[in-house]
Amino acid sequence: MKAKLSRLIKTKEPVERPRVASPDEVEQQKWTEQGGEILTFEGEWCVRIRNTYPLDEIYHDYAFGDARQMMQKTNHPFFAVDLKPDQVLFMDTETTGLRGSGTSIFLIGFARIRAEQLEMIQYVLPHPAFETAFYYHFLQDIGDEVRFVTYNGKSFDWPQIKTRHTFVKSRVKALPTVGHVDLLHAARRLLKPRLESVSLKAVETYFGHGRTDDLPGFLAPMHYFQYVKERNPEILMPVLEHHHADCLSLVSLYTRLSQLVMTPETDFGEERAHWLHDLGEQEQALKEFEQLSDPSKRAVMRQALLLKRTGRMEQAIPLFESLHTIEGYVELAKYAEHKQKDVALAIDYTERAIELLEQKRTVLRQTVNREKAELEHRLARLERKRS
Repeated sequence: MKAKLSRLIKTKEPVERPRVASPDEVEQQKWTEQGGEILTFEGEWCVRIRNTYPLDEIYHDYAFGDARQMMQKTNHPFFAVDLKPDQVLFMDTETTGLRGSGTSIFLIGFARIRAEQLEMIQYVLPHPAFETAFYYHFLQDIGDEVRFVTYNGKSFDWPQIKTRHTFVKSRVKALPTVGHVDLLHAARRLLKPRLESVSLKAVETYFGHGRTDDLPGFLAPMHYFQYVKERNPEILMPVLEHHHADCLSLVSLYTRLSQLVMTPETDFGEERAHWLHDLGEQEQALKEFEQLSDPSKRAVMRQALLLKRTGRMEQAIPLFESLHTIEGYVELAKYAEHKQKDVALAIDYTERAIELLEQKRTVLRQTVNREKAELEHRLARLERKRS
């Protein structure tokens, strides 16, 4: 009996229980089904999603390859890039908030022009504790020197990346050497007089490419928090689509805005002239001012001051006179007194300035009194000089 029991015990096969996938494995599989690639580092992981487009594909009126051509030929100081096109990243981020040390980036992406295609890459932070893997792979992929093209990225996206990098910098590579083309500044320069808002959405709409069925940006953090709680990538898909569109839009917007400042036939001549003036490009600015068919008084004043500054006061005089402004008459009075040595003419210009000042009704009385005192002081000095 004992031997029989022993044989039964020996022949009993152990029962193998099916292995249960961990929550991370289940989530990673879902990301893989969405086209994501799972990247790991020191026990953490993140997701990389990569898409490619042919360079002749049209997006918002321009082929992606047009941006590369514009980089290579632009002579406008703002849009110029000093690296190869594949080191220029059209970059955008999505964050859990707007400001503060508690704000995290949960999505970084960029479009990059390769030799034969446009490459679009997005990095997703699946859990707030996995920032090391997130930044490790992002920094490994972008290289040691890049130029970013963003929309408000110089003031927001890049400072946020630098802030979050401080928490993981002992475990990942240093931040690259960067340069920046922030298209928000370009849009403000060119479009502020025409638009109430120069948000990316408003600018896209102005150029005929308003989005439909697009997730509003302010909802992105709520989607992320829900995703972290439920670990379902489907929740983040609208955010990824919105972000993807933002990056591609930057490529076309770079081409469009570059073209507006480089093409004389566009109706942004005065904006171009003011921009070149502020950048210190005097001769280019003067060329633009001279070509304006209906310049504003501000444009005429700036043109006249540039001519004066570059030693061409004889050309500036008729411009100052055409303005019929206090500032114009003051400049003429100074020139008449110090260069032409014509005190009577200087007095005449000063009296005209005082007359205009007395007609002002739209400025503070304190300001008028101060300006009037300065002009009367000039007039009294000139009267003494004449006598």
